[in-house]
Formats: sequence, C-alpha cells, structure tokens
Amino acid sequence: MCQVLLGINNRITANVNLLVRRPPVISDNSTRSVVASESDSVELSCYAGGMPIPEISWRRENNAILPTGGSIYRGNVLQIANIRKEDRGTYYCIAENQVGRGARRNINVEVEFSPVVKATRPRVYQALQYDMDLECHVEAYPPAAITWVHKQESIVNNQHFRVSQFATADEFTDTTLRVLSIEKRQFGNYSCMATNKLGQSSATVQLI
Repeated sequence: MCQVLLGINNRITANVNLLVRRPPVISDNSTRSVVASESDSVELSCYAGGMPIPEISWRRENNAILPTGGSIYRGNVLQIANIRKEDRGTYYCIAENQVGRGARRNINVEVEFSPVVKATRPRVYQALQYDMDLECHVEAYPPAAITWVHKQESIVNNQHFRVSQFATADEFTDTTLRVLSIEKRQFGNYSCMATNKLGQSSATVQLI
C-alpha cells in the first residue's frame, strides 16, 4: 500500500499487487508409472504449480514419436488409445513457466503383451556327430516361459541336448538349444514355444 498525506484527515492511498514468480513444481497427483495390457486405453496426467501457471508438454525418451503423433504434445493429459507394445518406454512430463529451468518427471509406461517368437535361422545344416546351436529370439511381457519341443516331446538337458536362456531386457530373451553329437534321429523340426498369461507363440527351426 502506498499513501500520500495531504492533511490531517486527508490522504490518498493506492494498492499494488505483488506477484512472486515461482518455478514449476510437479504435483503429487500426477502419474508416476503405468502398467497396461496391449490394446488398453491409457491416460497419463501431469499437473504443476508455480507462478506464472506452468505449461505442460510431453516427450518420449530419445525424442521418439508419441502415440499421438509428433515428438511433442502439449496439455495436462496425454491419452493413448489402443496402446501397443511399441508404445512402452519412458515418457517425460515437462512443466515450464520461464522461471528457472522448469521441472520434469519421468513416467515409465509398461505394456503387457503376448509372446512374439522369431527363429534366428529357420533352417540350419550340420553333419552327423557334430554339435549344432538352434536359436530363437522371444519378445514378451511379462517374461515368457520357454520350451523347446521335438517330435511332440519337451526337451530337457541331457546327453543329447543343452538348453540355455539369456534375458537381454525385461521383455527380451534369447534362447539356444544345442544339439550334441548329432544322430540321424535328431534331424527334423524343433519348435521354440513361449507362453505368458496373455498367450502363446512359437517358431520352428529345421535341422538338416
């Protein structure tokens, strides 16, 4: 308040509003993480306080294309209809109001999907009495249970076979079936089967 005294009972006053500029702070009611099944609709929300009121924008890790199209989306709520496994990853909620450097929250979006199995080499050749590796790449979330099958029988580790698995990420697994000292009866088709709660898939490797 500013006052000017003109006399004992005569004064002029004026009020001045003081606005304190504050950098953005992302609110606790914003999304922190999401787990959804493929084809679900997903809503990511982000709210922030500050003065002036911050603007909200969305980006993906490595500036990947957003499900809505483009590399940036503006607004408090990012809607993803019919989410796909390709939409999984880290999303960034960015709040900016030209005060300070702004605020950012990382939101992890995980998408559950049925297994996708691919044979690294669908057909392999080897001579009798030599070893040979048959390989499959499995993509699934939750991680899949993996089984190798030959002539309708599940394969276990023994003097004829060695099965190994190596997870390269939560949703990626490489599996190898080593056929030891190949005998004639071991030629033929081998199926690599992967199963999780959302479904099952398989790929075939032919040993010739």
